[in-house]
Amino acid sequence: MHVFPVETARLRMRPLSVEDEALYTHLYTDDETMRFIGAPLSAERAARTFRAALAGMQCDPIKRLFLTVVEKSSGTMVGICSLQDFDPALRSVQAGVMLVAAARALGYSREAFVELIQRVFAELPVDELWVQFAADHVAVQRAAINVGFTRREATGPEQRSIWSVYRDNWFPPCLRR
Repeated sequence: MHVFPVETARLRMRPLSVEDEALYTHLYTDDETMRFIGAPLSAERAARTFRAALAGMQCDPIKRLFLTVVEKSSGTMVGICSLQDFDPALRSVQAGVMLVAAARALGYSREAFVELIQRVFAELPVDELWVQFAADHVAVQRAAINVGFTRREATGPEQRSIWSVYRDNWFPPCLRR
């Protein structure tokens, strides 16, 4: 996996850098943001995972890709997008997007995912991009369906929903019939 930026009509997603630590820490320690993801991290643990995220992007090949989501119009950092759990044997990678409260419900998640999926399939040797979230998170489920994800399974005691898109049958929402 290699580092690449992603751009949409309203967003620019650039590789995570040291200047993004406050945003990263805010997202991973915020109760509301983490409500359907997992337990919020302590500030100390968020700082450690931030350093690990940066270090993981320096490996060759990189193990994780974190992108900072920036509004083009304002230049404001509004979230973090990630690619993790790359499995070369299965040719799959997990993706995720976390947005600050003010950026939710603006369609940014959908916009980011549509372009991210296209770039992943163009840039990386993967055939499946998958996401997971709490099974009772209806808003994210609707967004996943809207982008073209299909439900794969629910797993574990927390009933995590896993949804996938596949290279051979995914089309951007504007191209679907």
